[in-house]
Amino acid sequence: MSRKWEKEYKRHLEDENLSEVEIGKILEKYRPKKIYRYMRFDDYWEKNIFEGQTYLSEASKLNDPFDCLVYINHDIFAKHVFQMLYEIFPYTNRKLLQETAKVSITSKLDEYLYNMKSQFRIACFTENNDSPLMWAHYADNHRGFCMEYDLTKLPEGYRCSILPVIYSNSRYDATRLVVAKNKNLVTNPFYFKSSHWEYEKEWRMMILESIVTDNEYYADFFKGISGIYLGLRSFESHKEKIDRIIEKYSQRNIPVYKIVIEPSCYRMKSIQIN
Repeated sequence: MSRKWEKEYKRHLEDENLSEVEIGKILEKYRPKKIYRYMRFDDYWEKNIFEGQTYLSEASKLNDPFDCLVYINHDIFAKHVFQMLYEIFPYTNRKLLQETAKVSITSKLDEYLYNMKSQFRIACFTENNDSPLMWAHYADNHRGFCMEYDLTKLPEGYRCSILPVIYSNSRYDATRLVVAKNKNLVTNPFYFKSSHWEYEKEWRMMILESIVTDNEYYADFFKGISGIYLGLRSFESHKEKIDRIIEKYSQRNIPVYKIVIEPSCYRMKSIQIN
């Protein structure tokens, strides 16, 4: 997503009258046609590759401890609480109300905000399929695979619920939203991350855990599968699994790629093998 659009995107995120899907529709012209998801050959690899089940992880278990974490300025919030108390109890001693407000803003607030992350599920995607760092971090040190999804083949509701991440050097400050009683306080932080992760060029899908039944934390991306990329070291450890992938994907006319090293630079490229 272009940096020019970022400011407008932030404004839309804070608009209580816009749902995530509606924001996604506005972003349609900026959304890449294809997105990618790095994975490892774990217990669910067959469901991922052959059934298109995309697992949504608990937000509190993401690898970045700051991810999805709300920040609220205690001093400003305490002043806000004091003002509310003073409107209710105008004849009470002001100093007493100020102390009451301060006591109410304790470490328990931060603990609550941190625990709030466990109420959401997230699936993370990227614009790149050739990042050495992401192959190392998310695809079992190049022994895994990277799924390719063509977003134009997914239902609009799915496609438009995938929103880009904004990278920043400072934490997302939700104090103003709390004071304004903006309900987007809950979800906005999920689309902001530290600039340290900017190389990931992430897009993400988010759902509230309470709306999921039978613990089925999956999104159906079967129709969107448009390719698979096999890591540099995947053939060493998963030859039989790869043979199955090539066979099944060839039957569906889905390309299978192998990641190889460029001979003259620190880059990787892919070559189709089916």
